[in-house]
Parts: sequence; structure tokens; C-alpha cells
Amino acid sequence: MTHIAIQRSALLAVAGVLTATAGLALMPSLRLLAPAAAVELAQQPTSFVQQPRLIESSTTRNLVSQLNATYYVTLDLPAGADVGLQTVQIRLTEGRDPIFRFRPDDTQVFEGTRYDRGTEIPVGVVTQDRDENTLTVQLDPAVLPGRTVTLALRPERNPRFEGIYLFEVTAFPAGEQVQPRFTGYARLHFYRNDRDRRLI
Repeated sequence: MTHIAIQRSALLAVAGVLTATAGLALMPSLRLLAPAAAVELAQQPTSFVQQPRLIESSTTRNLVSQLNATYYVTLDLPAGADVGLQTVQIRLTEGRDPIFRFRPDDTQVFEGTRYDRGTEIPVGVVTQDRDENTLTVQLDPAVLPGRTVTLALRPERNPRFEGIYLFEVTAFPAGEQVQPRFTGYARLHFYRNDRDRRLI
């Protein structure tokens, strides 16, 4: 082996030692980053991969102040949602009537639609926030993806004033920390009398 070749081999050996030393020095930093990344991942809220959508809304009675009405709100939970539907929140956002109230204890939920009713879905806690005009319906257990779900809501009576009423419908996935999704507006139109209804 020539003198030049010996020098080159020595330099390569030194470079290898320096590289290995640098790698060992970085390993503690990598070990410190791994738990932090795991915690950040664990703190991310559960969300629908493919979000639910409102596909239909209707009422059995649409004259102002009528009793015994039922409002139907139908949601499609696609198979690609990847997580179950745990809670649905309905909030009156347009067409405010200060004394409008739901009857939470009469809330029903079932698979299918208003005119193609399927299996009844157990309802958990149903709460009403009168200040926020919000009704929150918890499903127990959560509805699995790939289903169509209809909520049958019972108001104390229809709103006293004619016009279009919009209810914001929000879906919450199953889990402790979740990201809710807006699904659409349930649109209901109420009239003063049958004549007004026929003219529109």
C-alpha cells in the first residue's frame, strides 16, 4: 500500500468516527421529540372523515300556533365517515319566536326517512337551552356509519309568526374530544292560514 493510500484510509476512518459520534449526539434529541409528537397526536379531536349531511326537513303541520306538529330532520351518515354519530344539535337561527319551545321528552330517532321509517334508535339525554334556542339530542349508542337517520322533534306548538324558520343542524362524532360538523339548515315555512299556503 502506498503512502497516499494509507493517508486516505486514515482520513476515511476518522470521518466515520465523527459521523457516528454526531449520530449518537442527536439521538437524545430524537428521543425527546417522540413523546411530544405522540401527545400532540393524542390531543387531536376526533372528526368525521366524510362528514354527515342534512338531506331532508319537513313538518306535519305548517300553520302558525298549531299544536301536535312533528318536525322531521333527516341526516345521511356516509360509510366513509369512519366514526359513529353520537349527538345532533338543532339551533333556531332565523325566524325567532321568543316563546318557541321543543318538548325534549317526546324526541324520537329512527333509521330511514319520514316516509320510509326503519328501526328505532335509542335516545340518551335530550337537553334544551332556551337562551340559545338549542335542542341537543344524544344517541345511545352512537349510530354507525353508512346509515340514514331521522330525528322526529315535537314543539310545544308551531311559532306564532308566519315566515321561514331556519334551524342549524350540527353533528358530533363519538368520542371525548370531538370536532362537530355543520350539516345544513332545516328550513320550515309557516303560514297564517290555508289560503296563504295555497297562494305560495
